Amino acid sequence: METRIRNPHQRAIVTIGLLTIFSFLSTLVIWGLSSTRFANFAMTWICLIFFIFFGSVWVIIWLLGLNQIRKIKEFLESDRPLVSWTYSEAEWKQYKEIVWKGETGDWKIQFGCLTFLLALAGMLTGMLVGLNGGLLEAVRITLIGLLSGGLFGAMLGILVAGGNLWGARQAYRQKEPGQVALGPNEIYANYDYFRGNDRNSFIRDAKINRGNPGTLEVELVVPPRPRASTEQQWSIMIPSQWVERVEEILPVLKAPG
Repeated sequence: METRIRNPHQRAIVTIGLLTIFSFLSTLVIWGLSSTRFANFAMTWICLIFFIFFGSVWVIIWLLGLNQIRKIKEFLESDRPLVSWTYSEAEWKQYKEIVWKGETGDWKIQFGCLTFLLALAGMLTGMLVGLNGGLLEAVRITLIGLLSGGLFGAMLGILVAGGNLWGARQAYRQKEPGQVALGPNEIYANYDYFRGNDRNSFIRDAKINRGNPGTLEVELVVPPRPRASTEQQWSIMIPSQWVERVEEILPVLKAPG
């Protein structure tokens, strides 16, 4: 059965999309209030910058996902996979339960430093804008900027958590069984795809964990990225009838040396 290829970055697309929409609506609201005592054009520009930033990131992630889909289809239709399978309905249900339990913390609201930084930015903006209006006016606008920035940052945290929850729920509700294909230094597993280049991107190690269910534990090295680890750990559930075959190809699955 042919499996529909889903955008590997679907969760990020949803989350960044929510942030883009929220930034756009915030820009409209602040712009509408800019003629009143509760907002100013400086705040409008801050929201507009966030809208442009999140919108640009959304477009980039969407295009990267389309490129990944093209590569995945090319891989599945080629002779490069040494082993491939599609999960049965029972196996797919078991896999989804495991993933769901492992992601329970991903949708917790993270207010963190972003809320603090935006509150600080709002406070400083309000302080600068209100300096020409006297002490009381400066204090009033500074407090408005502080509260507005903190609220904006808190909403970003809520939307990120909501996007992660939506993505996890959609994956849990996915009825079409996932597909796995393994090739030399190349893996497609349930919408995630990796292909090494033998330089700064490769499969460092791969081993089988004969538990219940059995899993293929893969250690990946990926190109350096800002504030991200160059190592990833993938755990791929193996149907019992495929364990021996996967074990046979382990020597050629990972990069030599």
